[in-house]
Amino acid sequence: MQSNARCWQSDQIIPHIGVNALESHKLLALYHTMVMARAIERRLWVMDRTTAAGPRVSLRAGGSEGVQVAAAAVLRPGIDWVVPYHRDLALCLAMGMTPLDVMLGVLGRAADPASAGRQAPFGFGSRTARLVTTSALVGTQVVHAAGIAYAGPLRGLDEVTLVSIGERGTDTGDWHEGLNFAAVHRLPLICLVQDDSASGPLGPLDPDRLLARARGYGMAGQGIDGSDFEDAFEVLRRAVDRARSGDGPTLVHARVPALASRTGRESFLPKERLEAAARHDPIDVMRRRMVEAGLLGGDADDLVQRDCIEVVEAALEQATEAPLPEAARALDNVLEEKRADA
Repeated sequence: MQSNARCWQSDQIIPHIGVNALESHKLLALYHTMVMARAIERRLWVMDRTTAAGPRVSLRAGGSEGVQVAAAAVLRPGIDWVVPYHRDLALCLAMGMTPLDVMLGVLGRAADPASAGRQAPFGFGSRTARLVTTSALVGTQVVHAAGIAYAGPLRGLDEVTLVSIGERGTDTGDWHEGLNFAAVHRLPLICLVQDDSASGPLGPLDPDRLLARARGYGMAGQGIDGSDFEDAFEVLRRAVDRARSGDGPTLVHARVPALASRTGRESFLPKERLEAAARHDPIDVMRRRMVEAGLLGGDADDLVQRDCIEVVEAALEQATEAPLPEAARALDNVLEEKRADA
């Protein structure tokens, strides 16, 4: 089953070069992915609130698309590993998932590539793209990622592992144990923390407690403006270079704007905070720079917006009509099956 996501594919991502050398069509593909992620979230938000059969997923109104596609742009889809968390929609799309894959997972269909319809909504996963499906428990994916990063050098493989987490997940024991293990063994691991918890508008990214922890572990750490694709791309590219050269892991603390009125802690943001955050919307920032560079002129942006809406609607229609999982297969790949002659 294929969706008509025709304007962008994972092989359009060009890795491991400076942002100024990115070809114009590569930047357009990345921008298209950012808009596609936002279009999916908006469509599911409408479903969640207008239909009894809505997916009932915990959605946010974007804000992290810039740093997520920048992370994908410096990795090698199908070779490097990504251990995402539930907000990494743009990252997973850029690494090779399609809108149809996402809809199949959200609606719990049998063709869901992550778990055959058994994972929670936004429990991303893809064998071909090396996107690791993780537990819904916050922080556990960091330990999994450290194990994957540990296995690569043992097998003589040139692989980098990127694990993503929200700011709240950095309070878990799994986060500390995973990063400590990665630092001790100098693993090719990048931990991307996406933080929208700032009490005020985005400002200078001074070293904070997360970067202090990185120094305590003996690993590199850097803060970035997660709404700025170019800033994120350069920092993440250097982190990948460090990992591939055997210089160990890197913690990247990305401050991203909170564009939704309600936070993950079930509190509401004041109007002034939302207006300030909106000025740092990564899609708007990317659009302005591409227009200034002459890469998005005329009605090109309108075409991108319309195309994404059409692709999302087609993917949703296909996923809705797709069969549900069979009850008899609920335990497939969960319990070990003993052979009769064992």
